[in-house]
This record gives sequence, C-alpha cells and structure tokens, in this order.
Amino acid sequence: MRPTQENPVVYHREDHIGWITLNRPEKRNALNPVVWNALDRAIKEAEEDKEVRVVILKGAGPSFCAGLDLSPENELFSIMGQAPDAAQKVWFFKHIRMIQNIHTRLERLRVPTIALIHSHCLGAGLELVLCCDIRLCTQDSVFALPEARLGFITDVGGLQRLPGVVGKGHAREIAFRGHRFDAMRARGIHLVNDVFPDREHLESRGKEMAREIAENPPLAVQGAKDVLCFDEEASLEESLEYNAARSSMIVPSQDLMEAVAAYMEKRKGQFKGA
Repeated sequence: MRPTQENPVVYHREDHIGWITLNRPEKRNALNPVVWNALDRAIKEAEEDKEVRVVILKGAGPSFCAGLDLSPENELFSIMGQAPDAAQKVWFFKHIRMIQNIHTRLERLRVPTIALIHSHCLGAGLELVLCCDIRLCTQDSVFALPEARLGFITDVGGLQRLPGVVGKGHAREIAFRGHRFDAMRARGIHLVNDVFPDREHLESRGKEMAREIAENPPLAVQGAKDVLCFDEEASLEESLEYNAARSSMIVPSQDLMEAVAAYMEKRKGQFKGA
C-alpha cells in the first residue's frame, strides 16, 4: 500500500526492500493509539511478506516523528485526565504493554531494519528507532527523551534499549535531563551509524545499504540477526513489565497535567512532585 492521507502508517515493498512509512505529516508523525494500531498492521504486513529481505522505516513530511501526540484528539489524555482509580491504572498498564509489544515486534522482525531519521526524533519516536538494527539521519536531526520534563517515565522500551546502544552513562543522561541533542552528538555516542547533509542523500544511502543487504543470502543475514538479538532479548520482557508497572503508578499526576498545559501554552511549567 502506497502512502495516502488516510493511512497514518503504511507498508509497501519495492523488489526485496520493504518500506514502513509514518504518514501523519501535518502532525509531524506524532504517535497516538490510532497510529500505533496502524504501525502494528504495517509490521504484520512486513512479517508476512515472504519476498522482503530488509525493511526501511521513515517518516513523511517535515519530521521523522515528534513523539507522543499531545493534542486533545489523543484518547490517552482524556483517560489520564479523569479522577484516578484502580481500573484506570489497570487500563493504562495494559495499554503500555500493548504498545511495548508493537515495538518488540518491530525489533524482532526476521529481516534487518534501517531507520531513516530527519528533523525531529523525540520521545516515542526515539524509542521506535531504537527497535531498528541500523539508524541513519540528516544533519538537522534533533533527538530527545523529554518524558522526565513532562512528568512521566519513558515506558515503551527506550530505557531498556538505549543503554545497549549508547552505554549506561549516556543513556542515563538522556533519560534524566530530557534535553535535546543534535546529529553530531548522536553519532558521537553511536546512537546513529552515519549523518547525511539532507534527506535526498539520506534516502539514497539508505536504499543503497538496503539493496546491499538484500543482495546477500537471506538465510545467512536473518541467521546473523537471530544470533545478535538472542542475548539482548533474554531479560527484556521482565524489564518491560516492571517499566509498565512503575509508569502506571504515577499516571495521572498534577505535574503531568501541568506539563501538558505548559507545553500547549508555550510557558515554563511549575512542578510540585505530585
């Protein structure tokens, strides 16, 4: 399926190269339950495609992904804005686990995956590309896990996967500060494999790399991926479940509501630790 305005995430294949495209350009590909469900369907299409040998993940429009959708149309915020009760927390825990499982399915695709990143790669967007085997970006790319500044915990896999990519020290700095950093910094800490001057060069190199991988014997490539992933995934599920439990304990909170309000009103938030 080719990208159209009606499909927030689409999958299509060219020869042996599959493409998963985030397709909400008017929202900078911000993520919400509708988008995650569409992503799940696209991943399933890639899983079931017997001809695909490598998958490229990209974003349509001005940004790769601006992170979590903070607009009122995101049903997560209508749920979190209600008076807290046990049922709400159980719902939120299950919802986090569902999204974690979508990310894990991307990570465990039998074929190699390449993320092509441009402009914003924030929050849940950064967690998404951490599921890919290779990450390439443009020099104007900006990265962050801003959740700590917004009053909640990064909770769909970023805290589990980031240390294995950039090391514990860099991962903790990124998680605790919630700051933005540029493409040169991302390459310096090995978050991305390479940086390109613009999207044209990025996509050209991404296709070239994908073709090179696709031209190799698929069983050997897929076998190598299986071996590389085996050790990394040994304790992933336990860590993800604990992460979901801890996150659901603190949502909603006064600070979360204040953080969202401050973001929408373009002002500095006043947080109370409550």
